[in-house]
Amino acid sequence: VYMSKKIMEKTELHKIRVNTVIKLYTLVLLFDGPKHGYELMKLLENKLETKVGPSQVYPFLKQLEREGLLRFKELKERDKKVYSLTEEGKRFVKDLLERSIEFLQASIRAVGPNRVCPPSFKDN
Repeated sequence: VYMSKKIMEKTELHKIRVNTVIKLYTLVLLFDGPKHGYELMKLLENKLETKVGPSQVYPFLKQLEREGLLRFKELKERDKKVYSLTEEGKRFVKDLLERSIEFLQASIRAVGPNRVCPPSFKDN
């Protein structure tokens, strides 16, 4: 897969390996907006139709935070943390998806564009 020099330089700044579907989906969910950890786990379980444990999510969130791609805000209710991507984190996700464009295009061809982007989604 060809990567532009600019994208390579940006992503090499981070020592983040997105080498599982859970990590990729976590980034995509956070790109959509802030989430707390338990909410992320439940969304991942629902979307991926498999059990997702804290050890699959929280270490990755911590790594994203250390790299400056994620921040959190603590809520008073039961010490919940709400995680959100920083601007740098949003750029990281966009760059990652851009590098994955061939995979995304093949996915769209496989399931059809209406499944990927239904009319109700376009209205948002």
